[in-house]
Amino acid sequence: MRAAVEAIEVVNSHEHILPEQERVSQTVDFFTLAGHYAVNDVISAGMAPESVSAKGLTAEERWRAFEPYWRHARFTGYGQALRIAIRDIYGVGEISAATIPKINEAIARRNRPGLYRYVLKERARIRYAVLDDYWNATPVRPDPEFFVLARKFDRFILPATAKDLAELEKLTGVSITSLRHLKQAMERSFAQSLEAGMVAVKSTIAYARELRFAETGEQAAAADFLRLVRGEVKLPEGFRGRVERPFRALEDHMFHHLMRLADAHRLPVQLHTGILAGNGAFITNTNPVGLTNLFYLYPQVQFDLFHIGYPYQNELIALAKLFPNVHVDFCWAHVISPVAARAALHEMLETVPVNKILGFGGDYRHPELSYAHLVMARRNIARVLTDKVEEGLFEEDEAAEVARLLLAENAARLFSPKS
Repeated sequence: MRAAVEAIEVVNSHEHILPEQERVSQTVDFFTLAGHYAVNDVISAGMAPESVSAKGLTAEERWRAFEPYWRHARFTGYGQALRIAIRDIYGVGEISAATIPKINEAIARRNRPGLYRYVLKERARIRYAVLDDYWNATPVRPDPEFFVLARKFDRFILPATAKDLAELEKLTGVSITSLRHLKQAMERSFAQSLEAGMVAVKSTIAYARELRFAETGEQAAAADFLRLVRGEVKLPEGFRGRVERPFRALEDHMFHHLMRLADAHRLPVQLHTGILAGNGAFITNTNPVGLTNLFYLYPQVQFDLFHIGYPYQNELIALAKLFPNVHVDFCWAHVISPVAARAALHEMLETVPVNKILGFGGDYRHPELSYAHLVMARRNIARVLTDKVEEGLFEEDEAAEVARLLLAENAARLFSPKS
């Protein structure tokens, strides 16, 4: 089963990998790779957040600040991925004070054009990945050798100040003096994204508020827009991470406008659910159950719900079982908690139709770490499928077919490249 899973050329449902030209133009070292996800568990273990990023520190000084807490975090899923990347891509089996110089030298040697082809194609065998290029304010067609495009429109849903509206005007060329104009600006950005090859709509709105979007009429939304323009609401410090939303009617109305655009263009919608990146968050914002009305209102829209909703994976499993247009996505999940991902997959295979389970998305900025995540995902999937064969649920050829669905065919069906 492991051999069958390893042989699959993967369609990767979600990434944030930087363009290769940008990546290889940067100075990259061990702490660059540790800075995506692994450092969050090191901080959770007690390290001061500024210790690794402090300017002027040598690699040895940074390691001395990092190592006492890394000892406690190296066994987490994030820690496992970092160790696999260093071992497999850079040939160093131990991360220690003695090996950090060797690791940094190996990373520097490899950090040149051709890195992505080596890691993503030769080592990971990824056919293509769905790229959320959140760093691009306007859409840019990604390198088709590696990526297809997902685009976010949250900035049109969550404006909170007149300055936010001015920035949207610059991005779209639309003068925004009314709710109608705000919709037109979103539509302009949507059209530009389609021209750049967008294959999916993406939202990470759970980082700002809970996932519950009421059907809100034009009048209430327009009233909120007017209050926003007039500056009638004094925003509290730290507003963007708070649960309270002073322009909720406007946000809800604009979110539904986005759903109607996705519906009209037959694009799938990728939604962040479950645990949030970083340290500290309103986890309750992310429960996917709040999305239920969307599944009724937009039955033709295929909703791809991210991160298995962890720690709300049971709720997400129930939603995927009940609604034909709800898909479960394991992007990020195998490194969040490898054991939880295995347990969820065990349950899903006997609960959810297998054509609605997407088995892998890397969700990293750096290709080495996506490779490592895929190593963990292949291992998890092979273990679970082996259990199902031994239990008598699948024949071996059926298990191999399920593996192809999980790792390639389901994602390819949802996210086919656009010319």
